[in-house]
Amino acid sequence: MSKRIITFGEILLRLSPPNHSKLYKAKSFEAHYGGAEANVAASLALFGCDVKFVTAVPDNELGDSALSELRSYGVEPIAVKQGNRLGVYYFEQGASERPGKVLYDRTSSSFANLKKGMIDWETIFKDSDWFHWSGINASLSQDLAELCKEALEVASKMGLTISADLNYRPTLWNYGKNASEIMPELVQYCDVLLGGTDDSEKCLGIKINPSETIENVFTKWKQQFSKLKTIVSTMRYDANASSNIIGAVLWDGTNLLKSKEYNITHIIDRIGAGDAFMAGLIYGLIAYPDSNQVALEYAVAASCLKHSIPGDVNLSTVNEIIALINGAGGGRVIR
Repeated sequence: MSKRIITFGEILLRLSPPNHSKLYKAKSFEAHYGGAEANVAASLALFGCDVKFVTAVPDNELGDSALSELRSYGVEPIAVKQGNRLGVYYFEQGASERPGKVLYDRTSSSFANLKKGMIDWETIFKDSDWFHWSGINASLSQDLAELCKEALEVASKMGLTISADLNYRPTLWNYGKNASEIMPELVQYCDVLLGGTDDSEKCLGIKINPSETIENVFTKWKQQFSKLKTIVSTMRYDANASSNIIGAVLWDGTNLLKSKEYNITHIIDRIGAGDAFMAGLIYGLIAYPDSNQVALEYAVAASCLKHSIPGDVNLSTVNEIIALINGAGGGRVIR
């Protein structure tokens, strides 16, 4: 892949009780590194892409460990070293009808204390082709929302393709602003957007009627954000914590494309499945520029495989994803 991709976000330490235990009585934790944009970066690097990840970590062993983890996937981290704590989240894995649960502990983390003017975006974006970010960044503080806008202005000026995942997390918007007050000003710079119809009013301030088709909803988004070329939404059906049917749709302004659906009956770990989808979509749009359908199928297959992999990062290879697209599923042993 000749394209150079930049992602921007927080790398987090994830702590999970083993064996689907509840946090309430947890006596030990399994540790993984993750975070939405870090997961996208790692997955793209495993696909063979040239990826840099912009973040902030403390200047201590934990910060160094997080950056080492990124490098192990082939990602080049660009990290501001400041503060004394890495963001943490606790994940309680659900089972059957008991849903999973996430508790965030990221207030005053090294990343949360980033501000406008602290990152040399022009140098970072030099010779780069693609910039990816998500709404989680803007949810953490007014300073980070302003830093996102600074990055987007420079990326747009330098001609990068810009993608975003709305990634609406209501528990993170705690600094006095609603997502609908912040996100529209940022989404205006995007070429590619991942989000669901449920996000329309909460994130974008665009009211819709429950009876509206997805084409009508995305048409409204396009009318407000004229730069958008591709809008994508993932779908889950008959879902509980252990079993999902997943698929996705892609709208290019004219056609609504629908993907194959996958029935996932034994979920190992669904954290990062959306990030696996986003990485797959970016890869697909770059690798198959003449076929949005192939790009969409690649993204959904990548997300499907992530459900079988513990931790935040999708460890699936390009060949494994293509094999699933071509029908090599069903649990057969590859010999």
